[in-house]
Amino acid sequence: MWIKNIVFFKRLILGFIAFAMLWFQFSGLGLHHVWNAPFSFLSNDISYFLVYGLQLPKLVFYNFYTAMVFDVVLFGSVILAFVFSKNRAYTIFLGVFLLLYHILLNSKLGYHAHHLFGIHFALFPFYFKEKSYEPALYLSRFLICLTYFFAGFFKLIGKGWSLLSSFSEIYQNQHAATHFFYPNGLSIQFGSFLQNHLYIGWMLFVGAMFLQLSFVIGFFTQKWDKYLAFFIIAFHLSDWFLMNLGIFITMTIGSIVLFMSHFLSKNFLISK
Repeated sequence: MWIKNIVFFKRLILGFIAFAMLWFQFSGLGLHHVWNAPFSFLSNDISYFLVYGLQLPKLVFYNFYTAMVFDVVLFGSVILAFVFSKNRAYTIFLGVFLLLYHILLNSKLGYHAHHLFGIHFALFPFYFKEKSYEPALYLSRFLICLTYFFAGFFKLIGKGWSLLSSFSEIYQNQHAATHFFYPNGLSIQFGSFLQNHLYIGWMLFVGAMFLQLSFVIGFFTQKWDKYLAFFIIAFHLSDWFLMNLGIFITMTIGSIVLFMSHFLSKNFLISK
C-alpha cells in the first residue's frame, strides 16, 4: 500500500510538471505553436525513428487543431495523474505523452531540448509497483547524478577552463539578442563587467564545472543527496540568472528525487 509520504512527493513532482506545462504554453512551446514549423529534426536516437516510423508526427501535426488536442490531452493527463495519484496507469499514460511531447517538440525546434529529461527522471520511480519502487528510485537518482557528472566532465575535457575569457565570451554570445534590443539592460551591464574582470567569469565557469563533477559522490553514497539536491537548485538558479536559460523548472524537479532518496528509508517508503 502506498503511504502518504509517497503520494505527497508524487503530487509535488506532478505540481511542478503542471506548472512547467503551463509555462511552456505561455512561452510559445506548445505543439500547437510550432505545428507548422518547417523543421523536421531527427536525433540519432531510436525513439525518434520509432515515433516517425509510426507516422505519429503526421497525425499530431496534421493541422493546428490536432496539435491543440494533443496539448490539451497532455495537460489533462497531468491533472488525472495528480488526482488519481495512487493509480499507476494514469502516471504511465502521462509519461508516454510527455515523451511524445519531448520528441515532437525537439523535432520542430530543430535541436535537442535536453532539460526535459528532468521530468522523465522524476516520474520514473512512480511507473512501478510497490515492491519495485525503491530500486527504481535509486536508479533514477543514479541517472541524475550521472547526467550532472558528465556535464562537468565534458567541460573538463573540453578545456574551456584553460581560457580566462571563455565564460565572458559565452555570456556575450548568449545575450547577443538582448544586447541588440536592450543595450542598457542589466544583463548587458553585467556582461561588460565580466569583460573588464575576466577572472570573475573564469571562477564562475570553474565553480560550475566542479559543482557538476561533485555529483560523482552520488555513485557511492546517498549520505550527501540533500546537498546534491541543493546543488541542482543553486546551479540552475544561477544558470537562469546568468545565461537566461529557462530550464530551471524542468531540471530542478530532479532535486526532489534526491531529497526523497535521502529522507525516505525502506521502512518509511512502503508500509508492511
